[in-house]
Amino acid sequence: MLPPVDPVVLQRNPNFEVLYKDLCSRKLNPNGSTRDTKKQRVHDEIRKSLTTARTNLLASQILIDSLSDLPSKAAHLPPDLHPCIETVTAQLNGQVASSDREILSGDIALFLDALGPISAALSTQLNHTASLLCTIADPQHQISTTSLPAKATALQNEATHDLPHALAEAHVTLTTITSTLLATHLALLETSIRILEQTQHGALSRHAKSSAELVRARAQVLGLQAKMHALTHAPPAEYIAALKAFKKALGSGERALRDREGIARREMEVYEKAGGKGMRDLARRKEGLVREIERVEGEVGKLEVGRAK
Repeated sequence: MLPPVDPVVLQRNPNFEVLYKDLCSRKLNPNGSTRDTKKQRVHDEIRKSLTTARTNLLASQILIDSLSDLPSKAAHLPPDLHPCIETVTAQLNGQVASSDREILSGDIALFLDALGPISAALSTQLNHTASLLCTIADPQHQISTTSLPAKATALQNEATHDLPHALAEAHVTLTTITSTLLATHLALLETSIRILEQTQHGALSRHAKSSAELVRARAQVLGLQAKMHALTHAPPAEYIAALKAFKKALGSGERALRDREGIARREMEVYEKAGGKGMRDLARRKEGLVREIERVEGEVGKLEVGRAK
């Protein structure tokens, strides 16, 4: 048997559905083996003969069993027929030896003479059994004994073909529903975890971020307000006078710096013209002057100390 296919797949692929049904109904046997038409026909004939033989055997067995139970269940049957019925039943079951058949020929003759009432009682018993089978076959609706073979065939087909196929389809549907349920459960868990992270673990960080964004927005608003105020309102006269005085002071300071720069440049030019020898001579002269100044300062200090004494 081929594995069941999801009905949705068959609906989306009509050609595959035709191929699948053809394989299941014509190309393959129920056990999954390849179907051979010629051998299948021979097997069907053998199966039909076997079914007929089994039916005849079961019918004979049912008649024998019903006949053996007839003395105890048919109350209107004459008591003198009970021994002959039991004898015939034993002979039909093979319980009577061939050597004893001649002795029991009288009972058999009596059975054949009373075949009419025995057949009527047996028919009544079989009709009662058939009515019980009808009740078992369909407990909710009373069916006739004539429709019992069709009902039995339908129940057999349902048990051997329809129910297994429906069970396979239900299994596929259940598998699909289970997969969808698991996917939904996974999405639910992910959403729950995300909600927990946002409500429990991310509250402080979101609060700090929101506060920083609020401060930034307020600073931008204040900056825009200051710019609008500066563009729409003229500065006061004191502020302008202070700016002019500051600009004038910057100008005089700039001129003084330029003068000092010129003096420094001229001194550098003098030093460059003096060369290395002149610079060394100036250094010796400076060193001598420094020593002379230190000597004079020392003598002055001694004189001041002596005067203080």
